[in-house]
Amino acid sequence: MAMRGDDAAALRLLGELVRDVGGTPAVLGALDRVRQLEEVAGFVIGLAFAGFDPHLAVPRVPSPG
Repeated sequence: MAMRGDDAAALRLLGELVRDVGGTPAVLGALDRVRQLEEVAGFVIGLAFAGFDPHLAVPRVPSPG
């Protein structure tokens, strides 16, 4: 789950909650660019609801490790 924030403790707690439900937290930085994250999420969700695979527009990148 992509997340941004300025409060390290809050990000740690949110990360724990994300892991608790089986997700993987991805902290992408501070709130100064949160608008970009919201716009990308809207774009990806729009593709999915229109019946398109978002991976066609946003390619999967292998995880390190």
